[in-house]
Amino acid sequence: MHKTIKFTSRGKEVNAEFYDPQVRDSAGVVVIAYGTDGLTNDRSGEWETMIRGYADAIADLGFYAIIPDYLSATDTSPGPAALDFIPRYRDSWQVVLSDAIDHATSISGVDAARIGLLGFSLGGHLCLRLRSKAKLLVEYFSPVLEDFGGIGSSLGLQRAQIHHGEADGLVNFRNAGAIEATLKAEGVETELFGYEGADHGFGGMDKANKEAIERSKNLTLGFFKNYL
Repeated sequence: MHKTIKFTSRGKEVNAEFYDPQVRDSAGVVVIAYGTDGLTNDRSGEWETMIRGYADAIADLGFYAIIPDYLSATDTSPGPAALDFIPRYRDSWQVVLSDAIDHATSISGVDAARIGLLGFSLGGHLCLRLRSKAKLLVEYFSPVLEDFGGIGSSLGLQRAQIHHGEADGLVNFRNAGAIEATLKAEGVETELFGYEGADHGFGGMDKANKEAIERSKNLTLGFFKNYL
């Protein structure tokens, strides 16, 4: 179960889905960033079902989870057309997620020292650029976007996981290797998991993509459970 909360970013009110673990003691929080398809189920993937499933599972582990609707802050509709707005709005979306992290730490019961980031595709890229604000980070099939300044450089993150399909036709697997190298050079304990035969978003109905979905989710939840 979740409820809608609101926070302010650059003077604009932004909605976010908030998942409460129903615990009385202090708990960590995971800020979840969707990709360009937003919280939708469409031909490219069951994104809404998958991402909300992660949020529910994270709450079941005893953590808070928040999914900020960052695309709405720039009145950008989710879908393939959102890719065209990355050069114009990437920095704005990054600010929204940064403000969402700050808002999360202000919520009663949230331990501000236990911030996790979970990002998918573009959302993973944005989380990488905000990694200094988190203790842990998990990113799925994220682009480096070298033409727009890449994932930047910052310190503070302790551990990270990378999940990427080796048959990704949209974001080449080389991106995962480049991200891993950057994080390790910063001293971040980093695990890279490649999934043979899996495509972008693990959206196919074949065995390789189904196995990638199951294994990556188990690894992600175990990662937050053990270290957040």
